Amino acid sequence: MQLMELIRDLIADSPILPLFLAVAIGYGIGRIRIGPFSLGGLGGTLVAAILIGLVGVDVDENIKTIAFALFIYSLGYVSGPQFFGSLGRETLGQVHLALFSTLVIFLTIWTLAQIFDLDKGTAAGLLAGATTESASIGTASEALQNLGLDDDQVRQLQNNIAVTYAVTYLFGLILVVTFSSRIAPRLMGVGDLKQAAAALEQKLGASTQLEPGQFEFLRDMVVRVYRVDEGSGASLSIDDVSGRFKQAVSIQAIDRGGQTLVVTGSLRLQAGDLISLVGLPSAVVAAGRMLGSESTDTRLAEGLVGEIRDVVVTREDRSGKTVSMLREEISPVAPHGAFAIRLTRLNREIPIHPRTEVQRGDVVRLIGLPQSVDRVTEELGYALEPSDAVDYVFLALGIIAGILVGDCTVSIAGSPISLGIGGGCLISGLVFGWFQSRIRSIGNLPPATALHLRDFGLAIFIASVGLAAGPQAWDVIGERGLMLPVLSIIVVMVPMIASMIYARKVVGMDPVLVTGALGGLLTCTAALNAAAAEAESEMPVLGYTVPYAISNVLLTLLGPVIVLTV
Repeated sequence: MQLMELIRDLIADSPILPLFLAVAIGYGIGRIRIGPFSLGGLGGTLVAAILIGLVGVDVDENIKTIAFALFIYSLGYVSGPQFFGSLGRETLGQVHLALFSTLVIFLTIWTLAQIFDLDKGTAAGLLAGATTESASIGTASEALQNLGLDDDQVRQLQNNIAVTYAVTYLFGLILVVTFSSRIAPRLMGVGDLKQAAAALEQKLGASTQLEPGQFEFLRDMVVRVYRVDEGSGASLSIDDVSGRFKQAVSIQAIDRGGQTLVVTGSLRLQAGDLISLVGLPSAVVAAGRMLGSESTDTRLAEGLVGEIRDVVVTREDRSGKTVSMLREEISPVAPHGAFAIRLTRLNREIPIHPRTEVQRGDVVRLIGLPQSVDRVTEELGYALEPSDAVDYVFLALGIIAGILVGDCTVSIAGSPISLGIGGGCLISGLVFGWFQSRIRSIGNLPPATALHLRDFGLAIFIASVGLAAGPQAWDVIGERGLMLPVLSIIVVMVPMIASMIYARKVVGMDPVLVTGALGGLLTCTAALNAAAAEAESEMPVLGYTVPYAISNVLLTLLGPVIVLTV
């Protein structure tokens, strides 16, 4: 008893303490693994906060609101370029797959609410937990405040959201991971996901297959000097050499009889020419052997400086093109000497194969000579500048815009409806993130900083929700506790089976891509990781990114829809 009183006194003296205590304990709980599964930091934070809240904690609503605004704006900001980049003809199938999945999720929850007489809070919590979309907790909670209910009713329904989320989250997570990586492939007739992924890689033009956990050491550029021999490289043009090695090597300088020549594509080599070859190691060695013998005269190699740069694809005429198509289009207008060694989409690495499609918002890592990298950058989009500075004016204006948009009301069936801070800041984040990706001179918010704001804001918000829900947790669990896991299984299985069939029969997606898409549709990164591990390949990522970008927004906005319609 004295211990409980001591804890209450400590919390009363420092209201912020339980928030960080819940985060610390919650993320510690989230690291505990049972087989391949773990609760995760957010799920652990909510459980810890509910338990701490049992002693009675006064939650500061202003802290909760600020944390949610930072989280939801950062979520939109990070997703903005990829979200708008996904809205194109080349990804139209995956876009309407996400729309279809969201509709099925809504109809499933709405039907269960009618059958089992679920209140608005329980239905919204079922959405957040079963689909692992934590953001919908905030948007649904805000929507409850706009229904004209008294404070006690709103508080009770918000507590129902939190407790239902805590109970159903783990069931939803385990089921999504298991279904997408193990059950779905067999339902689609794929006996071995690893073989199916290897076949897809070959279809996309892969020539080698690394074992899981392996990577290529020799991905940097090298420069070597060769002397052209009679009968080997003599009479070949610069374009001939580059074409034979698919632009993996380039001739940067030529010395002929002591005179440095201007390198052009039509220039033909002669016996005795000294040339500097720049490119990927294996290509340089192969080209050098074909042209002549390596020289110890390194004058042509002196002064050559290399550069690594991350470039965001924004040009519309480059989006939807395959790697081989881009190589053919860019090579005639850009000097040789720049090579793409990495492609990422939503912070996930995409395998670079000849028939891999590049989309707007993708980040390409280029390595090469500065002038070559500059030209290729212009042909793709813009360079990500390595800056840690944050434009706080732009950040604050974005959140202000979100608050103002959220305050706007529209009359529907005679009732005033507004998006609230959640919907408003999500929309402003999407727009401001997209705008900053197009005009790089203003509004810098480094990706790492935006991700930290998103994760920290959500952690504090989830902790606030759990602390407030603590005193009523046992009542909610006692009333519907045994039913909630069953309902969460239904909410996951119905949309996932329907989406799997829709993806195969209507969209025509490859089964390997479907396994990634299912994780994206329910915004579950753990499901993607499981599918990639099962396939021993990163191929499922190609089906994950577009559904994830679209569903992340749709499911967040679905929270208020559930509240208004149930």
